[in-house]
Amino acid sequence: MSDWRHWPVLSIGFRPWFLLMLGFATLAMGLWAGVWIVGGWGGAMQGLFDGGQLDWRWHAHEMTFGVGVALVAGFLTTAAQNWTGRRAWHPAGLLVVLGLWLAARLAFLLMGGNPLWPYLLSIAAELGILFVVARLILLSRQWHNLLFVLALSGIVLADALFALDRYDGGLAGIHGWLGLLPIVAMLLFIAQRVVPPFSANRLGIAPRRTGRYVAFILGGGPVLLFAVLLAKPILPNAVALVGATIAAVVVVTGGYALTRWWHRLVLTEPMLWLLFLGVSVVLLGLAWLAAVVAGLPVGGLDGPVHALGLGMLVVMAMGMMTRVSAGHTGRPIHLPRWLRPMLVLMLAVVAGRLLLPIWPGLEPVWLAVTAGGLALVYLAMLVVIGPWLVAERADARPPVRRS
Repeated sequence: MSDWRHWPVLSIGFRPWFLLMLGFATLAMGLWAGVWIVGGWGGAMQGLFDGGQLDWRWHAHEMTFGVGVALVAGFLTTAAQNWTGRRAWHPAGLLVVLGLWLAARLAFLLMGGNPLWPYLLSIAAELGILFVVARLILLSRQWHNLLFVLALSGIVLADALFALDRYDGGLAGIHGWLGLLPIVAMLLFIAQRVVPPFSANRLGIAPRRTGRYVAFILGGGPVLLFAVLLAKPILPNAVALVGATIAAVVVVTGGYALTRWWHRLVLTEPMLWLLFLGVSVVLLGLAWLAAVVAGLPVGGLDGPVHALGLGMLVVMAMGMMTRVSAGHTGRPIHLPRWLRPMLVLMLAVVAGRLLLPIWPGLEPVWLAVTAGGLALVYLAMLVVIGPWLVAERADARPPVRRS
């Protein structure tokens, strides 16, 4: 097919977004390992142009608004197309938004986190994704999916606040990690839709759904927590109480959902227990965050922020990306054997990174080891899944193209 508009990689949203997400995540984590090897706590790698630095701002921003946004864009635009029966992307529009996203990543690499232009490019890409999802939901009058519009709007707002706060020299700056919460909301909301039927199909059991109230709390709770934490500089005491309560309610509800979904046969299916583990790590991050917000002596934000990020962008990502990529390209839905050794590395890295604030401390050598390990995990996924994303369907069925 010589016409670029009919390339398989542009036929549906998950294909290019997952491809770019895995490629960029490999590069970003590899560079972050290099930051700790070269500079340690005393410096950062220089950007490739204009004297910019690849420092904590670059890492925090790019993992959230680069890797996280690409992951959400792939999941959400594919799911919204299935829910609404309408085509999410036209090839030209998809290329424009992908180009903006890529331009933002390149601009941050070249200039670091000081100039405003990279942030504007990043926000422009997010607005493009927001427009696509909002259009599908509003045209189909699927008001129960408006959560995704709110959450995507939250990502745009968080990125804008990060830009305004970009000269904050402390890693604890609230806008440095706040954009994770809308992503948490969307992935937990998607998980409560996906896990029960997927478990039923794989294990031959009846679907164990949890109902609309659980869905409302898992999806709406993190969005509400995001809104409350925005007020922390103004009302710190009230935010501490309300924020910790909201996070605790989401954790308890999520724990109930996991027990409701659980079946002993889950342990026999890697793609299922990856989803369970990913949700569990995210809930650990929310519980840890609740304790920090409440002022309990459990360390700073490093632990909960990385629990949220690792749970979503690594553990859940491996399970959900493999499932979506296999199912929508006509391949058997199981974890490829070439990825199974990576499970051991992934689990070791996730556990090690979450223990770093406790033992042996945030030492540069261990930060480099964990970042390098994650780069290898992303690279393995890119090598295995990447060819699926650019090829025709394995079952020879034509890609679904809706009006």
